[in-house]
Amino acid sequence: MKEAGRLRRILWTFCLAEFLVMQIWYNFSAVLAPLKEAWMLSNFQAGMIVSMFQLGYVIAVFFFSFLSDNHNPQKLFIAGSLLTGLASILFALWAEGFYSALFFRIVAGIGMGGVYVPGMKLLAEIFPLEQRGKAIGIYVSSLVVGTGTSLLLSGMLAKVLSWDLLIILTSLGALLGAFLVYRLGPIPVRTVKNKLTWELVRKVTRPPSMAVNASYLGHMWELHAMWPWIGPFMVAMVGLQGFPAKDAQMYGNIIGGFSIIIGSIATWVGGALSDRHGRINIILIFLLGSIFCSFTIGWVGPWSLWAAGLWAVLYGFLVIGDSPVYSTAITELVDEDLTGLALGIQSVMGFAVTIISPLVFGLLLDTTHSWGLAFAALGCGALIGPLALLKLKGLPESFQMAGGKQ
Repeated sequence: MKEAGRLRRILWTFCLAEFLVMQIWYNFSAVLAPLKEAWMLSNFQAGMIVSMFQLGYVIAVFFFSFLSDNHNPQKLFIAGSLLTGLASILFALWAEGFYSALFFRIVAGIGMGGVYVPGMKLLAEIFPLEQRGKAIGIYVSSLVVGTGTSLLLSGMLAKVLSWDLLIILTSLGALLGAFLVYRLGPIPVRTVKNKLTWELVRKVTRPPSMAVNASYLGHMWELHAMWPWIGPFMVAMVGLQGFPAKDAQMYGNIIGGFSIIIGSIATWVGGALSDRHGRINIILIFLLGSIFCSFTIGWVGPWSLWAAGLWAVLYGFLVIGDSPVYSTAITELVDEDLTGLALGIQSVMGFAVTIISPLVFGLLLDTTHSWGLAFAALGCGALIGPLALLKLKGLPESFQMAGGKQ
C-alpha cells in the first residue's frame, strides 16, 4: 500500500510538471494572429516557426532518450524543463521577427527533448506491466491538457495582455515544473551503461517495432499539424461570422484550446482500453476516426460555426487517444534495457514528420486558400497508420503486447 502511494505521488507530480512545461509547446500558435500582422509573416513562414520547435525537439530527443537508459531520467527532465522555459522567456523578450523567432523556438524545442520521453521512460520503469498503459495514458493526458491550456488561456487573456506577456506567463510554468520534480527527491531507477552502437539501434528497429513506429509516423503527421492550426482555423471561422478581430482571436482560441484539452480524456481512455482490449484494436478505432475528421472538418467549418466547433472537439478527442498506446506498445516489444533508446527512436521518427506537416499545411493554405484541402493533406499522410498496423497484426511478436491481446 505504501509503494502504491509512492507511485501515485510520482505519477501525479510528473503529470503536473509536464502540464506546466507543455504550456510552451503551442504558445506561439496562440499568439500567431497578432504576430503575423506585426512581423508581416506569411502562412508558410508561420508554419516554419512552428516546425523549428519540432526540429529542435528531434535534434535533442534521440540523445536525451539514449541518456535516459544510462542516467536517471529525473535529472534530464529537470534540465530540459529549465532550458525550454528560459528559451521561451527570451523569445518573448528578444524576438523581433522571423529569424530571431526561429532561433529561440529551436532552442526551446531542444530543451523540450529532455522532458517528455525521459518522463515516460521513468514511469515505464517504475510501474508494473499491468498498470503501464494506464499510467502512460495519464501522463500523456497532462501533455494534452498543457498544450490545450496555452491556447485556452491565451484566448481568454488576449484582450487584456500583449502577446509577449502571454508568452512569458505560459513559459514560467516550465521553471515551476522543474522545481516540483526536484522536490520529489532522488527517484531510484535501474540504469545501464550502454554505448550507442548500430547493434543496439538494430535491436530496437526490428520489423515489429518499425511497424508500430510507421503507424506512429502517420499519427504524428496528422496530430502535430492539427494542433497548431486548429486555433488559427477556428479564429478564421469565427471571423467569417462577422466578429471583430479581437473577439475572433479570443473565441477561436478558446474553442481551439478546448478541442485540444478534450484529448486528455481520450488518452486516459485509450491507454486504459488498450490494457483490456489490445493495443492494435484501440489504435485503429482512434486513428480511423481522426482520419475521417481530417477529410471533413475543413469543408464543414465555413458552412456553420456550430458545426466547426463540434467537429473540432470530436477531432481533438480522436486525434490523440491512441498516442500513449504507441509508446506502451514499444516498451513491450523491445528489451527492457533499451526502452529509452526505443522510445527515442519512435519520437525521432514521429517528430521528424512534424517538421514537415505544419509547413505543408501552411503552404497549401497559401496556395489554395482552402482549409479543406489543407486538412485533407493530414488525413492522406495518416493513412500509413492502418496499413502498418495490419502488417503488425500478422507478426507473431505482436502477441507480446497487452498480455497476448496484441
